[in-house]
Amino acid sequence: MIRAALPIALLALLCLASLMLGARSGIDLADLAALFAAPVPGNAEEIVVRELRLPRTLGAVIAGGALGMAGALIQTLTRNPLTDPGLLGVNAGAALGIVTTVWIAGPLAQSALITPALAGAFAALGIAWTIGASSRSPLTLILAGTALTALLSAILRGMILSDRATLDVYRDWLVGVLDRADGTTVAIGFALAAIGTAFAIPASRRLDTLALGSDLANALGTNLVAARFLTLSAIGILATAAVLVSGPLLFVGLVAPHLARAQGLQTTPALMVGSGAIGAILLLIADIAGRIIAPGLVIEAGLGVTLIGVVFLIWIVRREGRNPA
Repeated sequence: MIRAALPIALLALLCLASLMLGARSGIDLADLAALFAAPVPGNAEEIVVRELRLPRTLGAVIAGGALGMAGALIQTLTRNPLTDPGLLGVNAGAALGIVTTVWIAGPLAQSALITPALAGAFAALGIAWTIGASSRSPLTLILAGTALTALLSAILRGMILSDRATLDVYRDWLVGVLDRADGTTVAIGFALAAIGTAFAIPASRRLDTLALGSDLANALGTNLVAARFLTLSAIGILATAAVLVSGPLLFVGLVAPHLARAQGLQTTPALMVGSGAIGAILLLIADIAGRIIAPGLVIEAGLGVTLIGVVFLIWIVRREGRNPA
């Protein structure tokens, strides 16, 4: 219980730090208390906290938490510790939805790109599921998602190279940013993450049985098709929530489950919750560091979390190499 509570406590402290730290100094707990009171017109500190840092902090928690949970689910489903939610083609599908919309209609407001991002992500997930559902092996699904990602990426490259405005939008989105998150985006991202979690809870219980092997799980009465449908739906919805809020983020869904296992979390429900908390922690650390490490320069969270993730990935690969079993 104590081990499970530590990531939650650290996450709460990092949320406070995210609200207080940044390019503008002088924000303290009294300014944070204003979040629970009526807005005061002209209060610069309150405006910074309420309109800039609060959506950014919530966006980091939603995106990091969703990717952490999705990573725990897909690694458990595939029994492969080096898989990531992006392998299902969700990121590429969302990107194609955004790029296609901009390519046709020109640059649009962030809120106008929500619907095409959702449509592209769910379409990619549906295609990957249709291809991989006929096989009993989860490896087929991963191969289908990888092939689909490659195909969509090729289409993306052709579209962005044909239009400069589309390239500019895609380039900004691809980095993985939190400073563009507004109230609407955060609210929709939260709603999707809640729906994904609702699918993930029953899916996580079935995955503990699936970890014993498909034949034994089937003998114990587990419906394999239903278990995989719930799991893939949860992964797709959670990954879409993250992509919508922050753009594609590398390594969060890969690294968070490993750190959760290092905390001693073994059952899939506990691993999923711990991975969600650690994913949010990783993204908050990257975002806070990007704001304060170089005064006057903001390093986007997507770049920061990639730097953190590379170090952990090297550690994971070296550990797996020493323990091939």
